Amino acid sequence: MRDVTPPPNSDQTIEVKALVEYIIEFVKHPVEKIKSLPDWNWPSLLMLHLVLSVISGVLAGLLKFNLYRIGFGLFLMPIVAMTTALLLAMFLYYYLQFFENKTESFRKIFTLVVLSSIPFYFFQVVSEYFSFISIIGFAMTSLLGMVGLCENFGVQKKRASIVAGTLFVLVFLTWIKNNFI
Repeated sequence: MRDVTPPPNSDQTIEVKALVEYIIEFVKHPVEKIKSLPDWNWPSLLMLHLVLSVISGVLAGLLKFNLYRIGFGLFLMPIVAMTTALLLAMFLYYYLQFFENKTESFRKIFTLVVLSSIPFYFFQVVSEYFSFISIIGFAMTSLLGMVGLCENFGVQKKRASIVAGTLFVLVFLTWIKNNFI
């Protein structure tokens, strides 16, 4: 007899309550929570990432009450954030294939990217007043990414720190260029 039980996570519904509860726990204990990634479906992941980016962008605009920034948070921030997250996940996917000789689930890698970006989004809110604070948020994002690479994908700490450090340096140099040059 053939087993017709649907595979786990085949349901494409978004469990908003479960997502919110997880994010609250993640904010309380980010290092512990990044060590074991949840197995969320694509709609949940995409919705979570879009909501985080919109909230971050709109709150940043409201904090200084800048209508341009509010509009950016509503319309452009989700597009920029999603594009960046997908590119980073794709980079990590191919890094794992070429340098670690591992084929991992793209969804799992994207989950790591989304969850590790939460500190950046939180710190991005006050970046209207203190632009350097977004770098602190990205440093935390890089550290969480490094822990996530080690714990979820078996990347050696040295290699994970090189990957996370390189990404941080690229973002830092871009930040310097945008703010001082």
